[in-house]
Amino acid sequence: MTARADETGCGRCFDEAEVELLRTPGVPLPADLVRRVARKDPFHWVDQPALIRRILPQLVRVLAEGATEPDLMARGLAAAGWSDWPGEQAGAVAGFLEVWWTRTLRTQAPPTSAWAVFESCVTASSSVTPWLARWEAEMSPVARRHLADSLGRWREELLSHDSPFTWWQGTEAEERAAWHEVKAWLAGQSRSAVAPEG
Repeated sequence: MTARADETGCGRCFDEAEVELLRTPGVPLPADLVRRVARKDPFHWVDQPALIRRILPQLVRVLAEGATEPDLMARGLAAAGWSDWPGEQAGAVAGFLEVWWTRTLRTQAPPTSAWAVFESCVTASSSVTPWLARWEAEMSPVARRHLADSLGRWREELLSHDSPFTWWQGTEAEERAAWHEVKAWLAGQSRSAVAPEG
């Protein structure tokens, strides 16, 4: 898939050769271009969903191999409305996010920290529920270490009303509700960790 034929982007951020690459099918894109396109404000483009479809095969590789600001790239996915794409396309994105999160939970030292992958999956999907459910199902010693690291990362947010979902794409009320759901789940995990056995 490609960008629209009339896509111009912004001459200050992307030169004509880069935009032409985005309009050309089947040509590999430089990883730096993929990252910059994914991070760009969605309103920057004539047709942002088309741009995300163009870079998607390489974007998932960039994310899986470890990237800075993965949640900002996930904002691009959310803004593209991927969950409303045709079934096979939406299923491919959902499948990637699920595998990325599950593999992270099972990996001792993943390329991207678990808390960052969690925040990215939440941003991409505008939901915390499936990612918490997977964490619950994957509660191995490795996943518990990731939980402890995440608690440390979210210390300030847990003591305030602010959420860590910097690039949340829904309403403020939905974001608060999502963070409340996470905090309630974390509290339940803490209680189960100290509950006597038997």
